[in-house]
Amino acid sequence: MKNIYNYILNLIFPKKCINCGKEGSHFCEDCLSLIELNKINYCACANNPRKNCSRCENCPSNIFAVFTVFNEKQKLVQKLLFKSKTIPDLNLYFSYLIITYIKIMTNLNLNENFSIFYKDKEVKNIAKMLSKFTKLKISDQKENILFLTKKYPCESVDLKNKKVYIISLFREIL
Repeated sequence: MKNIYNYILNLIFPKKCINCGKEGSHFCEDCLSLIELNKINYCACANNPRKNCSRCENCPSNIFAVFTVFNEKQKLVQKLLFKSKTIPDLNLYFSYLIITYIKIMTNLNLNENFSIFYKDKEVKNIAKMLSKFTKLKISDQKENILFLTKKYPCESVDLKNKKVYIISLFREIL
C-alpha cells in the first residue's frame, strides 16, 4: 500500500535533485560525486590540535580519534545538511558518505563491539540512518562508541570507560 502511495506521489510530484534539479532522486549521482571527503585530520585536542595525528599525549583519555568527514567550506554539503531537515531521505546520502569515509580513511572495523551515540539533535536522523545501514545500535553501552556530531569540538563527551571515536561532519580549528 505504501509503495502504491509513493508511486502515485512521485508521478504527481517527481523527486528532483536539490542541487541540479535532475528528476529521479533528491540528490543525483552526479552531484553526489562532487562531494569530497576530508583527507586531513587532527587529534582530539580542542586547542592547538596536531595535524595528521589521530591521537597525541594531550588528547582527552577516552577519545581515541576524531574523524572529520567533510570540509566545512563545501557549499554542497552545507546545502545537503540544511535540506535534510525537511527532506529526511537525504540522510541516506550522509550515511553513505560517512560509511565510505570510515572504510577509506580509517582502520576501524565496525563490528558488534561498536555502537552509535549522539547528543546533537541536528545529527539524530543521520545517526538513525547510519544505524540502519551498519546494523550498529544507537546506545552508549558498548565498549567502542562512534560519537556522531555536527561539529567538533562539541559538547563534552562524558562517556567514561569507553573508547570514543568521534565522527564529526565538520571541524572547527581554534
